[in-house]
Amino acid sequence: MKSIQKLSILFVALFSFNAAIAQSTMKAPVRYKLKNGVTLIVAQNVGSGKIFSRLTVENQAQENETLYAQILENYMNKRAEKFNEFLTSTTSSSKITMNYNEGNTATNVANFEDAFNFVSKSFLNQDIAKQAFDEMKDLYAGKQDDLKSVTMKDLQAYYNKNFKAEDTYITIAGDITPSQAREIAAKAFANSKEANEVITTAK
Repeated sequence: MKSIQKLSILFVALFSFNAAIAQSTMKAPVRYKLKNGVTLIVAQNVGSGKIFSRLTVENQAQENETLYAQILENYMNKRAEKFNEFLTSTTSSSKITMNYNEGNTATNVANFEDAFNFVSKSFLNQDIAKQAFDEMKDLYAGKQDDLKSVTMKDLQAYYNKNFKAEDTYITIAGDITPSQAREIAAKAFANSKEANEVITTAK
């Protein structure tokens, strides 16, 4: 598993490059631990007008689980496409991308919370496996015969094993304060199994 320090350096460097952020305006990352186990890293850049985020679930599909990962990835891709259609109707400068274990947002300040909430609820959400099973099996790009042995129970078991809050890392960088980012993240996971009223700074 990646260390928090490596994640912080990697993600802040990535966001800085994408946003053309000058080093002199980027503040040092602040780390938090949400009550449910999610790790949050925030790097503020005052006045940039943009906010970037990356949610990563540290899971790796085993060889016998690639089919489940593909079904979920198809579903995540389709969800991202639909949400981007909404963003396009409001602004041309915002976008999200999602695969089976990662979600990214690149938005202006006004669109960030909606985009972040959408991505967050697309991952740590017990209903996602069922939705993916119901809606996306027919879009699987591999051999259709492979799907005949997949059950809802299989996909849910894969989700339960691989999508855990304590294995989830979120980095937010841009025109947002650490306290604002922390509040938005707490609200995004307010309905998760573990309560999020208390937030602690990561050591």
